[in-house]
Amino acid sequence: MLEHLNGKIINFHGSILAFEGLNEFVFNYIEGSDLAYLSSVQDEKIGFVITVPFEYFKEYTFELNEDDVARLELQSEREVLILSIVTLREPFQESTMNLLAPLVINVRNLKGLQIILPPSYEYEIKTPLYQKERQESGEKKC
Repeated sequence: MLEHLNGKIINFHGSILAFEGLNEFVFNYIEGSDLAYLSSVQDEKIGFVITVPFEYFKEYTFELNEDDVARLELQSEREVLILSIVTLREPFQESTMNLLAPLVINVRNLKGLQIILPPSYEYEIKTPLYQKERQESGEKKC
């Protein structure tokens, strides 16, 4: 799915937190990976590494509220792409993902929103990408 959006401009309508003045982002698929890069059309210095959270967290789930469905003009579930912003670290295994505020994209009309999930979901802003491996190896979570 990510490679199909390569080069497309996604309009987030100022919904990306702390970057409300930026609307349009070019979707750049990073070939050979499960990552992509969103780069701002308005400010070339601003960009985000993103990925599909379900690749790392199979149990990740939430429901879109009716207002978000309407804002995105979603007509079916097949139009929805859920992404999360990744904060890269060295080594890569120390990288984190924002599960609390996912990006939701309508792949049909290229409208996007960053939404903040309610506290009932108990997701974190800096969730380790390799959390399961750490827990299985006995490494303690701080």
